[in-house]
Amino acid sequence: MRAFECEPVFRSGLRHLLLCGFLILAGVGAMDSAMAAEKLFNFGDLNVDLSKVQAKPGGQSAEAPVKESPKQQLPSTPESPAPAVLPRDGQESIDSTVRTQAVRVEPVEIGASKTGLQRILYPVPEDRAVIEVKIAAGSEKKDWLEEAARRFMADPAQSSLDGKPIRLVIDKIGSTESATLLAEGRTMQGGRNEYQVWAPASSIFRSVVEDAFTGGKLFETDASIARSPMVFVTWAPVQEAIDRHIQKSMSFDTIAEIFSRELAGEAIDPNGRNFQFGFTRPQDSNSGAVALVAMAYEFFAKDRGRYRIRLEDLKNPDFQAYLAFIKYMSDQTKDSTGKLAEPLMQAGYGGQPLSSIYVYENLGVKLAFIRRVNDPNGAKPIIRYPKYNLVSDHPYYTLRHGNSREQVEAARRFEEYLLTRDIQLLALQKEGFRPVSTQISNQEMSEVLGEFVEENGLVPDLIKASQILIPAQSGEVIMALIRAYEQLGDPIGPNL
Repeated sequence: MRAFECEPVFRSGLRHLLLCGFLILAGVGAMDSAMAAEKLFNFGDLNVDLSKVQAKPGGQSAEAPVKESPKQQLPSTPESPAPAVLPRDGQESIDSTVRTQAVRVEPVEIGASKTGLQRILYPVPEDRAVIEVKIAAGSEKKDWLEEAARRFMADPAQSSLDGKPIRLVIDKIGSTESATLLAEGRTMQGGRNEYQVWAPASSIFRSVVEDAFTGGKLFETDASIARSPMVFVTWAPVQEAIDRHIQKSMSFDTIAEIFSRELAGEAIDPNGRNFQFGFTRPQDSNSGAVALVAMAYEFFAKDRGRYRIRLEDLKNPDFQAYLAFIKYMSDQTKDSTGKLAEPLMQAGYGGQPLSSIYVYENLGVKLAFIRRVNDPNGAKPIIRYPKYNLVSDHPYYTLRHGNSREQVEAARRFEEYLLTRDIQLLALQKEGFRPVSTQISNQEMSEVLGEFVEENGLVPDLIKASQILIPAQSGEVIMALIRAYEQLGDPIGPNL
C-alpha cells in the first residue's frame, strides 16, 4: 500500500504538486513509516486540525514533474468566467439602510496626521561582520518568505556580499502596526533602523510612511512580489439565499442590506440562524483596513468610476453611523486574517457561527480545499469577488533610512530572488498567492487553481474578477479612517 493517492482529476502538472505534494498519510496503522497528519498547505500559526484526513491507498507517491512555461505570460483565457452581474447591482442602499434603521452614533473627531517628522539618514557605516536584513512582513507571507530566505542563505552564489555573509530575518508584524512604527520613528535603535525591508500586505499605507520623512528618497525598491484580491467567502446555502433574495453582488452595501432585512424580521440564512459576518480589526490587520477603504469608497463614490475619499467626507454623520452599524453587527474578534478563517477551516458550515468572511483570495482557496478534504459532502465555501475590490499587491520596500549601502544591496538581491520562477511558484503552490512573474503562465495558474473555479467560484483571470477596482487613496485619509472607526461607540436605533 502506497503512502497516498489523489483523485484522478488532480493528476495534471502543478495541480498534482499542490494537492498531492503536501498530503501526508494519517492513521493507517499498519505502516511503520506512517506519520501524523500534517497541514496540506503551509498554514504557519493556523494549526488547522487535519487529524481526520485519511489518505487513500494505492496512489503514486512520486511528484509530477514541473512543466516548463513560456517566456511570456499567456493571454487572458477566454473561458475564465467573470462574476455574474445581478439584477440589483446598480441599486445601492447604504444611505437607505441608515435611514430605515434610524441609526445614530456619537460623532468622533477627524484629524490630519503630522508629516515630515523625520529626516532620512542614509547611509550608515557597515562595521559589522554579518550583513543583516530584517524584514517586517505581514503574517500572510511569513512562511513563504522564511522558506525563500532559507534557500537564499543556503545558496553560495547569493548568501554573501563583499566577503560578508548575509543573514535574513523575517519578523511577522501586521501591516497597520508596522506602518505606524516606521512613521513614528520607533524602529530606530542607536542610529540604526531595526528593519531593512518593509513588506506589508498592500501598498495602501505607503504614503503614510513616506509622508513622515523628509530629505531624500525613503525606498530604494518598491516591487510587488505577489498578488491576492480580497474576496467574500460564504457558505453555499447562505450565498444561494443571498443571490435569490438580495440579488446583488457581494459588497459591504449588500452586507448592510442583509443586516437591515434581518432586523426587520426577514431570515436570510436557510439554517435558521442569524447572518453572521466577520472581518479583521482594522487597527491590527491590513484586510480590516482594506475593508474600511471599501466601505468608504462604496458610500461616497456611488456610480463615479474614480473617487478620492477626503478627510471632510469622514465627518459625514450618516457615514459614521453606517460604520458604527457594520462594526456593531459584525464579528470583530480577530486581529489577523488567518485567525478569522481558521474556525471555518476546522468546523465548516453549522460547526461555527460565521456565515461569511472578508479575506484574501488565497485563504478562500485554502478554506475550500480543507473543507473538501475533511467533509467532501458538506456545504462548500463560495468565493465571491466584491463589486468594489482592492487587490493586495504585497509590496517589498527596501528602506534606506538608518541602513547601510550593504544592507540595501543585500535586500535588493533578495527581492530579485523572490521574483525568480522557483520562488514565485512556491508562493503559488504553498500559499495560493497569484505570482507577479511572467515566467508563470496562465495555463499553470489554471492547473494549480482551476479545480476551484466551477465548484467554489474562483476567477483565474484577475481582470475579470471585480466590476470596479478601487483607485489608490490617501494614506492620511486611511489612517484617519482607522482612528475614527476605532473610536466609534455602539450605534443606537429602534432595532438595535
